[in-house]
Amino acid sequence: MRELPLRQLLPLAFAIFALFAVLGPIVDILNGARQNIWLLTASTLLSGTLALGYGFGTMRGNHSLLGATIAAQFLWIVTAPLFAQLPLNPSAAAGGRAAADALFVLMLTMISYSCFLWFINGTAARYLSVRAEIALAHQIHEVLVPRVATTIGAFEFAGFSIPSGEVGGDLVDVVVTAPADAAAAKWFGYVADVSGHGVSSGLVMGMFKSALRMRLRQGGSLAEMLDDLNAVLFPLKSARMFVTAACIRAANGSRDVEYAVAGHLPILRVKAGGRSVEEITTPQIPVGIFEEYRFSAASIDCAPGDLLALITDGLTEVFDAQDRELGLERIKDILAAAANRPLAEIADALVAAARAHGPQLDDQTLLLIRRS
Repeated sequence: MRELPLRQLLPLAFAIFALFAVLGPIVDILNGARQNIWLLTASTLLSGTLALGYGFGTMRGNHSLLGATIAAQFLWIVTAPLFAQLPLNPSAAAGGRAAADALFVLMLTMISYSCFLWFINGTAARYLSVRAEIALAHQIHEVLVPRVATTIGAFEFAGFSIPSGEVGGDLVDVVVTAPADAAAAKWFGYVADVSGHGVSSGLVMGMFKSALRMRLRQGGSLAEMLDDLNAVLFPLKSARMFVTAACIRAANGSRDVEYAVAGHLPILRVKAGGRSVEEITTPQIPVGIFEEYRFSAASIDCAPGDLLALITDGLTEVFDAQDRELGLERIKDILAAAANRPLAEIADALVAAARAHGPQLDDQTLLLIRRS
């Protein structure tokens, strides 16, 4: 209701006013149809107006309107005895007044019902249209962000993204940049998180993935790729939006793994046979903040059996009933304890821990990589 313009809420306003305005003639009937005409008119108008104030003040979160409505009702309670001193409707005319009151109640009820139908029909049409668009966006999101379960050369991958709503703003992707059956198969894997939620984030996410895949065809370093993505994305989004990302690129025949982290959570590594988790990062801002920013990248030695984890903050920023965050340290503990298990089981353990800790507030995305 807060998002609808007042013009579209007019039918609802008429319906609420008419529905509660019937209290005036109903109270008059209960009092023998002998209320003074001015008291009857005031109570009828005030009943409908107070209902509007309470209804719209609550639906639109307007505390000023709620306060004014409460004040008006208190003033009416205080001044009502003054109206009671007005001359009563003559007993001889009470029968005709009662019939008029009953007709007025019937008329107001019909008006209220008609306005409710007017509002529901208009709102339902808009709702169905929006739902159809959201359903289409959800289908596109599933195509853009499929589950990852593959092996490229000596590297095994498992990943997925669980949106917090119908359309998410997170990305997980693994791209083969050279034939997977070649001795020196090359690949590029990443997770990304678009700021915000909903359809707008989903649109930017789609642009980011398309631009990234096109840029991968040109080669070059990770730093150069992020520079180009930043230049392309910066003018195509609102000023408040940006994209954090953690990227990894490697070739099958080399132990060197190139990585870059742009305003994102660090990449987590558990070395083969180890029980500690190392945080790997390149401290720099997200993509899309400044147009002329230049990114950097680095490399690490990735030995057989090493486990790499790329996650988004939807997994760490989960809060329990006492408002305690799950946090990165808890994620690291789970990784260390489950590092030797199959990747799918590790992923399930991470998500299960987040769900057990508290409700999902943001998209939850991860990519696990292990070198055999």
